[in-house]
Amino acid sequence: MSTADDNFSDRTSPIDDDYIGNLDALTRDLDDIEMIAASALSDTPIDLATRERIRSAPTDLTYSELTARNQERRVAEGWGEPEWADILDPIASEQLDAWRATQRIPWDRGDLVVVGLSGLIGALGNLYDNHVDAAVLGGLSWLKQSDLLRRWEKETARLPIDYTGPKFGGPAHRVRSAGHDIGRFFTALNQIRTGTFEGTWWDDGQRMVERVTSTRSGLPFAQAPEQHLAIALLLKHWAADFITPMNLPLPGWTLLCEMPSHEVRKFANDAYAGTNSGDGLNLRSGMLTPGLGMLATEVVIRTHTQLRAYRSTGTARLTTSVAANHTEMLLAAHAAAGAISLSKTAAATIAGETAVAARHLNIPVLMRIGMLALRVRSDAAARAQAGAPSWEQLLAAEAATWTLAEAVTIADLLAA
Repeated sequence: MSTADDNFSDRTSPIDDDYIGNLDALTRDLDDIEMIAASALSDTPIDLATRERIRSAPTDLTYSELTARNQERRVAEGWGEPEWADILDPIASEQLDAWRATQRIPWDRGDLVVVGLSGLIGALGNLYDNHVDAAVLGGLSWLKQSDLLRRWEKETARLPIDYTGPKFGGPAHRVRSAGHDIGRFFTALNQIRTGTFEGTWWDDGQRMVERVTSTRSGLPFAQAPEQHLAIALLLKHWAADFITPMNLPLPGWTLLCEMPSHEVRKFANDAYAGTNSGDGLNLRSGMLTPGLGMLATEVVIRTHTQLRAYRSTGTARLTTSVAANHTEMLLAAHAAAGAISLSKTAAATIAGETAVAARHLNIPVLMRIGMLALRVRSDAAARAQAGAPSWEQLLAAEAATWTLAEAVTIADLLAA
């Protein structure tokens, strides 16, 4: 057997050398039977010795006895070591390769170590998310001092999306402005193109829509009717706001502040505002900071699987079975980080943080866990569909074969 076959046998298949040797012997016997049939059908002399050997072959052997007999024949007749390429035809070889490619690879010790290490990295990132976010904020604050960001801040002054009048002002004003929500890009763009702020607030259960065209000092809002200029201004404004402590709301979060329920609106505002400036749930603390831990986990596991694939095959490309193994490892590692995230959020809520505790949710990891779980389920379904035929199917195929006229002729010859 080749090295590739040995590796496959160790990790994915119960097929051993005895099985292959028995299959090789059976293939040789079938070749002899076909030779006898061809001679009979063409009216040429039949090899009587071969016919007698096949006719007198024992039929009541156990698997162990059959294996021992075939090993003796292999030595006596000098067959050499069996190879899959000598046993299977091209079509069967392709089917075997396809089946191998879909089989689940059991985890080895190295996989467990890598998953444990990467899961620990993700878990620590969630346990100390406040410290990690403070470091990220420090790095972004350094960018705020750059000439480029200062120029962008000046270029995007007096935009309508920055309105801070009654009902829409305060430190958390961005969560009440659709213009600061990257999930509502076209709404923000329309406000800049028209120079009109549009916001929603509620009065005694009635939805109120407010449209404003000037700042609180009476100056008209800046506007850019041309679409390309409006897009440039919006992206510059978002970039300038992203590096501030309050950052930007999560995509779609401003919609919660427009809901009929007062409790939902209060939760959305309090979660974003936090207890101090910048310690609430925003795009930085909710996506960027936890995304760093998730990225570290992905890098560790991806490096492990790519190196293992390269050592085995000489290429870093992942086969179907290795890719499925990679997905399982990612799911396990991210699940550890996700569990810590949920536990810390629950503990913070019990400790009295209420809505602010939502900032401990590792949203990217939780979303990634859901996607990976679906993929693992899909891989399992694909393996089930690509499985080998059942014994009943093989028996039906074998019975159908022996109803052929050629099979009847062979049986008559062997019985003669």
